[in-house]
Amino acid sequence: MSGFAVHRFKTIRIAYSEELTGADLFITGFKGYGAVGYIATLHLADTAECREAGYVITKYMPEAVTPSSRGVVGPFTLYSCESAGKRIVLLVNHDIPVVQERSRFTEAIVDFLQSIGVKEAVLIGGFDSRFKQGDEKLRWIATSSYSRVLEEPRMDKGLYVVGPLALLLFHAEVRGYPALAVLPYTEAARPDPRAAAVAIEKINEIYGLEFSVDELLEQAKKVEEMITMMEQQQREMLTPPNSERAYM
Repeated sequence: MSGFAVHRFKTIRIAYSEELTGADLFITGFKGYGAVGYIATLHLADTAECREAGYVITKYMPEAVTPSSRGVVGPFTLYSCESAGKRIVLLVNHDIPVVQERSRFTEAIVDFLQSIGVKEAVLIGGFDSRFKQGDEKLRWIATSSYSRVLEEPRMDKGLYVVGPLALLLFHAEVRGYPALAVLPYTEAARPDPRAAAVAIEKINEIYGLEFSVDELLEQAKKVEEMITMMEQQQREMLTPPNSERAYM
């Protein structure tokens, strides 16, 4: 961990570059509904002005790394990003922490953000499109310490955020840390780059940032074309040839 400071919280260690201290915003997401949070954060890491700036190290680390321009990227990698003069801490979660330490992992993240003075957090997830009621593109939920109000409708009472995103919101609430979850409508069964673009565009709007979503929208077009082709092929497979119809 040469060159990194280390933040310890129980069995979780966060090795980080001190340039993250005092950043304006923290952004992360996970592989939940439509993989929206993962797609959005991975897109930012690949296309924005971001550089690797640390790792979250758990007791039960997933056994996978991938090459990067500087070395290797771990399962939970921190980035230092800049946009429109603001400094952003980005956490890309290539995997999901094991159940046994998921709560500790998310509490460690909130503890870390507070300790280095990151002002607030935005969490990106997906919202089941079956609950869409109007023309809005997303719902949202925030901790009581979060002061901004979005024009889109809040998430309805009685519905639940689940998984690591829910735990991040819970620990932020308990610790009085301002956190917002942006939840674009999505289909649960497939990756949804278009929903990820909706989330990034909303974050741009809220914070005056300039993250591009052009590549995501192009990916969305390709995904939609592929799904249309697969659905057509499926229909053709289920439709008997003309020669067989006479005998049905």
